[in-house]
Amino acid sequence: MDIRSWKQAASRLTKKRIVIIVLALALVGALFFATKAVVKILQFSDSHKTQITSEFVSNQISEISELATLHHHYRKVANYQEAKKLLVYMPDWRINKSIKEFALIYQGDVKMGYDLKNVKIEVDSTTRTIFIHLPEPKILSHSIDFESIQVLWEKNGWFNNIKFEDFKQFFIAEQKKYEKENYAELKRLASERAKKIIRLNLGSNIKLVESPESEKKSFVDRWIRPEDGYRIKMQ
Repeated sequence: MDIRSWKQAASRLTKKRIVIIVLALALVGALFFATKAVVKILQFSDSHKTQITSEFVSNQISEISELATLHHHYRKVANYQEAKKLLVYMPDWRINKSIKEFALIYQGDVKMGYDLKNVKIEVDSTTRTIFIHLPEPKILSHSIDFESIQVLWEKNGWFNNIKFEDFKQFFIAEQKKYEKENYAELKRLASERAKKIIRLNLGSNIKLVESPESEKKSFVDRWIRPEDGYRIKMQ
């Protein structure tokens, strides 16, 4: 091969090297700018990410007090009886009593709820757990549907007739009795409703982890490998 051929071959090799170097530099530059863009996006996302704090959770919950209210409707059969002495100075015999009584069916409505402004919130960022301590529920209202009343039977006594005041005192006593006898069940129902509403509300603003598998993980495992979401513990 003569000198001219060598020069042509060397020229072609040099051009190939230049092309390869240019392409490599272009690829490196493209990767650099792509990486830089991804980093900026991630930084922007982190800087604008909502911070899950006790105050944030409390603000979310305080807005749903009315939704967490339990509306309980019931129907009941009840009896009333009052005995009055005919002669005050006579012994308390059956013949000396005038008894008035009645039996009826009525319907009532109880509203029970929480003052969610008094709820206590704790957020553990290490285990990504939100602890919610609900206050004691209260009976907000208790009303009788007077249009639903059906009198089954009634009986007036001698000089001891049934009066409107008897019905009034009867229903006052019935309301107190019903609340006392059913408070535990009403509390359970109110608690279930409040917890469901709170979970639904927080779930629309916070990513929650509610899988059964997450509950089985140990504290150390959750601390080492935290899940991408928060768990809720309510009581």
